Amino acid sequence: MTIPKPFFLSLVLALVGAATITGCVEKSRDLTRSERERLDPYVTEDETDPQHELNVEFEDKVELVGYDLSSETWRPGQQLTVTWHWKVKRSLEEGWKLFTHVTDASGANRVNADMEGVVRELYQPGAWKAGETVKDEQTITLPAEWSDERASIYIGLWNGPHRLRITSGPSDGENRARGLTIPTPQPAAGEEPAPTPDVPSIDVNRASDITIDGKLEEPEWRSAQATAAFVNTMDGTAAGFGVTAKLLWDDENLYVGFVVDDDYLKSEFSERDDHLWEQDTVEVMLDPGGDARNYFEIQVSPQNVVFDTRYDTRRNPGPIGHADWNADIESGVDLDGTVNDGSEDEGYTVEMAIAWSSFDAGTPPAGKPEAGQIWRANLYVMDTREEGSRAAAWSPPRVGDFHVPNRFGNLRFVDPSVARQPGPSAAAARPSAMGPTKLQLPPGVAERLRRPTMDVVPNQADQRRVNRPQGDEPVPTPDNPRPGQ
Repeated sequence: MTIPKPFFLSLVLALVGAATITGCVEKSRDLTRSERERLDPYVTEDETDPQHELNVEFEDKVELVGYDLSSETWRPGQQLTVTWHWKVKRSLEEGWKLFTHVTDASGANRVNADMEGVVRELYQPGAWKAGETVKDEQTITLPAEWSDERASIYIGLWNGPHRLRITSGPSDGENRARGLTIPTPQPAAGEEPAPTPDVPSIDVNRASDITIDGKLEEPEWRSAQATAAFVNTMDGTAAGFGVTAKLLWDDENLYVGFVVDDDYLKSEFSERDDHLWEQDTVEVMLDPGGDARNYFEIQVSPQNVVFDTRYDTRRNPGPIGHADWNADIESGVDLDGTVNDGSEDEGYTVEMAIAWSSFDAGTPPAGKPEAGQIWRANLYVMDTREEGSRAAAWSPPRVGDFHVPNRFGNLRFVDPSVARQPGPSAAAARPSAMGPTKLQLPPGVAERLRRPTMDVVPNQADQRRVNRPQGDEPVPTPDNPRPGQ
């Protein structure tokens, strides 16, 4: 598809202005060339001809013309691709976004798919321009435990507490367009249900006497099972830089250690709950129940600053969950280089101790697991480059959003003093066909683990202090404020 030059230039300018996205989405603040290429097929000035017409008017600004479907039925555990066709009549104000809710026969919301799709990732309605046609493609998985005979999908636009008003077309009276209702037949007798996507698993061994200094030097760390090398978040291929992680546990804490190869260390944030994902950081997402309800997100930057939040369901509440939730966390960072000075670096190591009491929040609350129990989790690294950014994951979400709980891997808590047995876990938290991973360190990581360590940046709970070798100057505070989210 060829876009006229004046339109393409205006589109690029609009995208640059709208390119900051709500937390943990893999992209830079300015769209890269590859991101523009990804978006190109979804935005045109051509007329649109959807399979199914809707003609829902949102004031005099946007029309939901209709939609395409990949299938006319939707079985539990299966994916459905729906493409919404939008016609932009007038530009909207900055901040408007799309939402998608999947409800059961009773009308209860069962799936929140607000961030599914390239358009949701890169080009929200606050950046749309008059005259454009936007094809908003979403791939949504129906929960495997779905028991109703049909599902309904509602869609609309929101900005903070407001929804864009529907002036004509099918709606629920609360400014949600009634997009479609689709049969959801149960598997026939003897028919195998849809398989759970393959995700990695790892054994989390018991530990004792761990010192949080960012060095991962204790015997328990050395003998702990390591993840395979992290991969590209979109397609599961090898990441462009080396990352591995290990986990341990005891009666008080979950311990997480990351080893990251990074030749350009960048993190200018200094306060708890700053938007660390916009620059270098590691990230842990934990779903104790394995059901995408009440899951937790914790990030630690190379400056040993912490961001933490909690979600009731996927990305709910928006935009960044219950950010007032604070984990009881102790963390340390060991630097092989210097942050923010532009010189060539080698990487960094992060060590966390997250108290089990941190998870006694929300519904349902969680506590210390028992031996044999499985939690769902994913591990990520965001890496800012001199131009753009990149990311890597333990289990690739395969979309441009990190909040994909059904792609989280399995943490299997092991205690040699307790006979191994299948532990209590959510139905979705089954060991993957991939099985536990063996120690596989990417090039450069093994060498870094053997080298003498350099800076140690300890952090206990809310304390913020940096210990450096004598003679080092402290990292300066940026003079310019950060762009808002």
